[in-house]
Amino acid sequence: MSNSLKLRQLEYFIAVAEELSFRSAAKRLFITQPPLSRQIKLLEENLGVQLFVRGGQSTRLTEAGERFLEKARTLVHDSEQLAKQFAADSPEVRMELNLGITTVIDASLFSWIEDAFAAQFPSIRLHVKRQITARSVHDLSRGNLDVAVIGLPSRTEGLTVEHLLDEPMVACIPSDHSESTRRKLSLLDLEHDRLFWFDRKLNPAYHDHCERIFASKGFHPERMAEPDDYHVMLSLIAGGQGIALVPHSLQSMTRKGIVYKELLEGQQLRIRVGIAYRLAEDREAVTSLIGILKARPGV
Repeated sequence: MSNSLKLRQLEYFIAVAEELSFRSAAKRLFITQPPLSRQIKLLEENLGVQLFVRGGQSTRLTEAGERFLEKARTLVHDSEQLAKQFAADSPEVRMELNLGITTVIDASLFSWIEDAFAAQFPSIRLHVKRQITARSVHDLSRGNLDVAVIGLPSRTEGLTVEHLLDEPMVACIPSDHSESTRRKLSLLDLEHDRLFWFDRKLNPAYHDHCERIFASKGFHPERMAEPDDYHVMLSLIAGGQGIALVPHSLQSMTRKGIVYKELLEGQQLRIRVGIAYRLAEDREAVTSLIGILKARPGV
């Protein structure tokens, strides 16, 4: 057990506690469910207690969760007041940049960026926001972000976009699946399984891209909506209730009873990741941030 608490985890916990739904909390926070679920799980492990009782259709606070909610709200409120007071007293700390990072890939791929940027620009605060690509594109267009790492394809009119890395898709299947001993699978090997799949509105362009590939391969499995909590989905897969296609980096989320398998079509279904910023961007700090990201993609 670690005694370290992260402010972002507290904010995520409060959102889930108030919404009593991982799906609704993710929408409120402008992130997708897997990173939200993962951060709540890490918070529970750090505290050594279970904060939520999770079900396929419902979520509720445990007794420990009820007690912790009041403390968490106080800590978040106090931190916000401290930041406001310090900024008011210290004009020099107001220099800042805002970076959005897509939630479709594992957060650890870019965990190094704040330290790397601070080494070059110690007087500029870099705020990293984990959020869905559509939100980042919206925020870039309105000046609320300076740079964004986004999933492609996406609608990015009016922005400059540079390719950064690719995330091939892999299959997450039960460990006792009839195909579990094979090293690599094709979509048609999974044709008769039920597929947990994401809502189109989370990323219409990528959703449609996948549907075209599915159609070209003759892959038409029964679909099920992804559960609110990614850990619940893994539990359901372990229980033989379905399969999922997930980005390669999310294999870091392990669970007994599931295995990840390379897909023959994994590169076709890949999530392309790019750097987006406004046209004619020439600020030194922004161009340097872009350079740092391009120099160490996915490290």
